[in-house]
Amino acid sequence: MRFLFRIPKHQQFHIEPRYYDPVKEEVKERTERIKLQMEDNRHGDYYGKKIEFKRRTTSTSGTSLLQLGIAAVLGVLMAGWLYIGNEIFYYAVWIAPPLYLFYRLKNFIRSK
Repeated sequence: MRFLFRIPKHQQFHIEPRYYDPVKEEVKERTERIKLQMEDNRHGDYYGKKIEFKRRTTSTSGTSLLQLGIAAVLGVLMAGWLYIGNEIFYYAVWIAPPLYLFYRLKNFIRSK
């Protein structure tokens, strides 16, 4: 279709994409900050201080334990459904509330 119409150079649309790499930017900022700290250290302004990198994420073991518990309950329900049938859900309805109350009361008694 281009051979039918000739578009002048000044009316053509052309964009040069800019690429943004957050990891590269972070590394660049860190190196600049460390260079500044090393220069300050040479001049004696930054003597005795250490460079510290703070972690952004914290690992919690409670979350993985909860995920393991949910997976175990779902696995037991699935296996029970395959072997027993729909009756497993009736058993779950009768077993779940006492277990929930037991754990809630156990935590309530510990807090006193």
